[in-house]
Amino acid sequence: MNQIISLISVIISAAALAIIAVSLAYQSRQIKITQDEAMRSRHRDLVIMSMDDPTLQESWGGMPFPGVSAERRRQLLFANLIFSWYFSSYLLKDANDAQLRVNLGAFFQGEVGRQYWSLSRSGWLELIDSAETKRKRDFSSIAESCYRSATPGSR
Repeated sequence: MNQIISLISVIISAAALAIIAVSLAYQSRQIKITQDEAMRSRHRDLVIMSMDDPTLQESWGGMPFPGVSAERRRQLLFANLIFSWYFSSYLLKDANDAQLRVNLGAFFQGEVGRQYWSLSRSGWLELIDSAETKRKRDFSSIAESCYRSATPGSR
């Protein structure tokens, strides 16, 4: 009888430990998501500040999107916010591959979206291709595919 009680006790303890491990893994993921969102929020605030005050734009390490009008630069900075939102949404699994294709397909239908990607793609691809997760690399493949589909003469 004591052996049965001991066995049941071991099983219950093992189950409790497994539940604690799963809980800790989930909490760790939630903390990472919260940290990522805080970082994206700060980035968004910085972009908005530089959109509102062109004198701040050079603080990014040079004028973003050199050679374009102030109005187009503002549009491209806003396109950056949209594109970054698609990236975040995909990474957080709020959007799947099909939804991302729909969003980026629409984004690249517009001239500003296509110009944004043509001017910033090398930076995005360099950043993403060195990424540690397959999902980030998948994002760049989907973005490139959608861009090629929307760009006349590139198919």
